[in-house]
Amino acid sequence: MTIHTPILVEPIVDALVEPFRLLPENSPTHWLLDCTFGGGGHTAAFLEAFDKNNLNKHRILALDQDPLAIKKGKDRFKTEIAAGRLQITEAHFGEFDQLVKGKPVLGILADLGFSSDQMGDPTRGLSFKEEGPLDMRMDPNRGETAYEYLQHVSEEELRDALLKLGEERFSRRIAAAIIRARNHGELRNSTKGLSDIVVRSIPGFARHGRIHAATRTFQALRIVVNNELGELDNLLKHAILFLERGGRIAILSFHSLEDRIVKWAIKNEASKFRAMTKKPITASEKEEKENPRSRSAKLRIAERI
Repeated sequence: MTIHTPILVEPIVDALVEPFRLLPENSPTHWLLDCTFGGGGHTAAFLEAFDKNNLNKHRILALDQDPLAIKKGKDRFKTEIAAGRLQITEAHFGEFDQLVKGKPVLGILADLGFSSDQMGDPTRGLSFKEEGPLDMRMDPNRGETAYEYLQHVSEEELRDALLKLGEERFSRRIAAAIIRARNHGELRNSTKGLSDIVVRSIPGFARHGRIHAATRTFQALRIVVNNELGELDNLLKHAILFLERGGRIAILSFHSLEDRIVKWAIKNEASKFRAMTKKPITASEKEEKENPRSRSAKLRIAERI
């Protein structure tokens, strides 16, 4: 099993724990919300920071839509859950408003990437490196799979998704090749099969670039299947309603479209949010070497005013 290493832990923890440290000693219990629990790395760092700063009267609510991540998390954090320091709940992070009513929220984290163990699980269908079904769902019990989506999507819709969500410059060629394969009964429920179709459809000079030729196609399909942009939009809208003044939200994204949405959401709500960094925070050279997944990570932090 792949071990998941959380990304940009130090700036995330520093930013989100500081408002708790600034609270008066007699303040009531406040909550920090980890909307994308995943492998639990950021949650573990929050618990450690609360302990170190004598903030253990405050609580953490961790959410994830992956039932397996929830199960593993409840096993890993048995002691903290029993002590009442942590709650772990299965939910989409766009649905957290139902869970935080009556809880003063002072910090929110959303890590928009999949964890390494999710990416490394062939049954998820998230990676073209391993043979597996074209599933791609974060929650394997909800919604249609990528394969089911590809069975009914039109060529035009697919081309637009690849272009806008994957920023794929060969979107027209790839969409045409996928639909042609479907029409001829050659589109299999297979990650390798889809990857092969993509690679064959693009010009030879583009098949051996810095990233695998199928990367952007898989990214676009994952975003569609999990309604990732809709979930992000819901999160940002709800954060305005539930985040206490002086509280902070940190959003870790992994491609430029998500980062642009976060940037403009903060800018458009300038009367309610103050951007804490002009440009997104990125991983250091050392972290990039130790954890290659961090290379594309962009962190934006805003404070509720």
